[in-house]
Amino acid sequence: MPETAIKDKCKRCMLYADSRLFCAQLSEDELCELSDRSRTLSMKRGDTLEDEALAHWPIVAIDGGVLSMQHLLQDGRKTIAAFFMRGDILDLRNVTNRNRGALIALGKVSLCRLSPAVFEQVMAQNAKAQKVIWENLRDQAFRAFDHSGDIAKKQALEKLASFIFECRNRQEHFGKTELIEIPVRRIDLAEYLGMQPETVSRCFKDLEKRGILEAQSLGAVRITNVPLLRRIANGDKDVSTGRDGEGGIKILKIA
Repeated sequence: MPETAIKDKCKRCMLYADSRLFCAQLSEDELCELSDRSRTLSMKRGDTLEDEALAHWPIVAIDGGVLSMQHLLQDGRKTIAAFFMRGDILDLRNVTNRNRGALIALGKVSLCRLSPAVFEQVMAQNAKAQKVIWENLRDQAFRAFDHSGDIAKKQALEKLASFIFECRNRQEHFGKTELIEIPVRRIDLAEYLGMQPETVSRCFKDLEKRGILEAQSLGAVRITNVPLLRRIANGDKDVSTGRDGEGGIKILKIA
């Protein structure tokens, strides 16, 4: 397959178009073989990545949107354990459904289900692709560690501050830092942070009143006081205003 054909097939996929992501590291032959033996999928909010599909293509690469890992209880309660976004690679081989949870789209999601055989071949032979994969899996692990600590010990405002930095760190990878996109709805963010949606909204408003955030929309904020937000995220119970060291602000215990 000539290079022009590769671009025609993959040009709308950020995994290939973005030089920092996985498919951009592949040679022409590797990309041709992977493309021929993999499958793309478009999902809408609420769609679940079916186990039957994962049995054949258990390696999933996110092109766009947010895919969530949700654990559902029989009484209807659920929790969102992780968000997967553009550039993330999920290797779900030998992982049972009971241990994994359900993979559910939180909006429009585009992804590629990669051929395990070709993926293994690329990982064995292509050092650049291997580096991208290891860095992504490392970042996923660190996010999981941080999130576990946040859920276990932090108060509501601290959890939200940490999540804003999580979004900022993800966007820094793609060179975007000024305007922080909040890529999920408040109801989904509440499930991720172990809070009520109303609490999430109150925390956003509290950070705005303090002059720490500027809300551009429901889906985007600008951090106007990074050090103060960082102190809140780190659990500082006595956060100063940052103006000549005067005045203490106690973090509100928002239930």
